[in-house]
Amino acid sequence: MDLSFFPLTLEAIDQAAAESLCLFVAADERPLTGLAGLVDWRLTARLSRLLRGGQLTGDAGEAVLTSSGPRLGFKKMFLFGLGPAEQSEEQLQRRVSDALRKLADAGVRDTALQLPSRLSPESGVRALVDALQGPGRAVVFCPEPQKMIAVLGQVARGQARLEQRMVKVGAPSQPLGGSQDVPIAPPVESQPAPADGKKQSPPPPQRYVPAVPRQNVFKKKR
Repeated sequence: MDLSFFPLTLEAIDQAAAESLCLFVAADERPLTGLAGLVDWRLTARLSRLLRGGQLTGDAGEAVLTSSGPRLGFKKMFLFGLGPAEQSEEQLQRRVSDALRKLADAGVRDTALQLPSRLSPESGVRALVDALQGPGRAVVFCPEPQKMIAVLGQVARGQARLEQRMVKVGAPSQPLGGSQDVPIAPPVESQPAPADGKKQSPPPPQRYVPAVPRQNVFKKKR
């Protein structure tokens, strides 16, 4: 697994080239925060409308697949429910690990995500390292990329299969706390406008069931 760490800014989201976007949504997190909140803002409250309409609940075990639309440079957007805030860190880590396995079952090898804020950096990195059979490349958004790099070095010590690097984006809206000699992520190619000039609406969200044994389907509650 190739891990890249980006600061949690809209500029970083625009520059993080990945096939799929993975968002974690809690059942009692309203309004949305973190990466989900930034994405909701960029999509003009589309996620909030899904929540109000009941297509998205944030319940544990929930998984929704939808298109990110022309406002984001990702082909697919996966929304995973975490359940209520009152749960142990072990349970939360298991939710993240299950989501990464579901991405692998869906054939996703390149994804962007933010680990849940209620999950400690150590537990979050451990979930990523333990899911080496998951996406081959993961772009991880976080408020403190330097801290995540340090934690990754501790947790993944001796993991020869894991390549780690930190990516700094240009001209972020918030300072990163010092410059670093690291590569800059390539910009996402903008999508061409429709020939008739009309704005295209993304397809409606759908419950996604991968081609795996029945016990692994997305609708199963834990």
